[in-house]
Amino acid sequence: MKKFIIVYLVHLRLFSKNAKLFLFGGIFNGIGLSVFSLLFNLYLKEHGFTESQIGQILSWGSLGSALVAIPAAMLLERVHVKKILIYSTVLACLSYFFSIFSKTLSLIFVFMFFANSFITVYRVSIAPFFMRNSTKSERIYLFSVSSALSMLSQLFGFIIGGYLPKLVLFTKLTDSLSLAYEIALYISIVGTMVSIFPFLFIKQAAIPKNPTNLFAKIKSYNWPIISRLMIPKVLVGFGAGLVIPFMNLYFKNEYDLESETIGFFFSIMQVFLFIGMMSAPFITKKFGMMQSIVLTELLSIPFMFILAMSRYLPLAVIAFIMRGTLMNMNLPISSNFEMELVKPNEQSFTNAISTLGWQGAWTVSAWAGGQIIEKYSFEFSFYVTILAYFLSAVTYYIFFKKKPINAHN
Repeated sequence: MKKFIIVYLVHLRLFSKNAKLFLFGGIFNGIGLSVFSLLFNLYLKEHGFTESQIGQILSWGSLGSALVAIPAAMLLERVHVKKILIYSTVLACLSYFFSIFSKTLSLIFVFMFFANSFITVYRVSIAPFFMRNSTKSERIYLFSVSSALSMLSQLFGFIIGGYLPKLVLFTKLTDSLSLAYEIALYISIVGTMVSIFPFLFIKQAAIPKNPTNLFAKIKSYNWPIISRLMIPKVLVGFGAGLVIPFMNLYFKNEYDLESETIGFFFSIMQVFLFIGMMSAPFITKKFGMMQSIVLTELLSIPFMFILAMSRYLPLAVIAFIMRGTLMNMNLPISSNFEMELVKPNEQSFTNAISTLGWQGAWTVSAWAGGQIIEKYSFEFSFYVTILAYFLSAVTYYIFFKKKPINAHN
């Protein structure tokens, strides 16, 4: 443990001021959005929306993420990241506000579409920003710390989100649980807005003018590598979209739990996610990037079987935590892996394609997932997710067991 801490402290000192400001702002962003994500499905359910309608709402949000990914990459080549971070956060918060304020299904579709679009612009900027503001020696540590801090902020967000509706009721702001959820969601949006203050101090060099024709530039990208990166992402995104957006409803429907208990379980998972992501540099050093990604995906599969078959709450909670830990452990590794495989001028576009693959598949499966759960059960969705995760791991191994000869170092 002492060696673990010393190694991290050495590399933390190498982080640039811009990277530190980004990490600091990301903490507030993560807290606010995790409160929102925990409570939004429960709020919709309390207002009488069915699982299939909730799935459709989530799908509209994912569709917004998918459609904006590539334009966001183009935007990154023309606009300072500082402006992107600030404006995308503000516009996302406004969209989230109106998705709550609007009580009709069609308007919720529209505002969730825009909310997720703006959040995706923010997220697409992260990996290229880290690549530009770090060196190879501390880069995997920066990606790991970013992911770990995201998990830590979600930990606090899930704890806060779990108890916030009860606190609203306790303070007599309202006697209605549905209105308590609504007030808690508004509070989460205010918390997310706080993240813009650290972003105001980020400094960035002038963006060079790029006269290259847009279509010629897209054609010049390393499509053999980009397409191989996208296929496993599509498979994981499709599998995840069937069950992950509905895990709070899984615990509510299958075990009749309340929001504070669900929030507590989500918070425990964040502790394990934090530890797992901080371990990513050491796992990568031992096994290699590609092998670590494949290994963590395969190890998560038995826990998905437990979630599908078990009706014993303690066992389901353990499986929920371990599945999440293993699948999220490889996020900083896969992000770094993708960026290392392509040239610097291809990083934003590659990150956008990766996001497009994930979110496009998530859009389809989240739409279907809600209807499957409503008509049948969670069990069938878990089995399809298991198959998708397995195929993703296999394709990752096949595509990258030998390092591509034209990969960028």
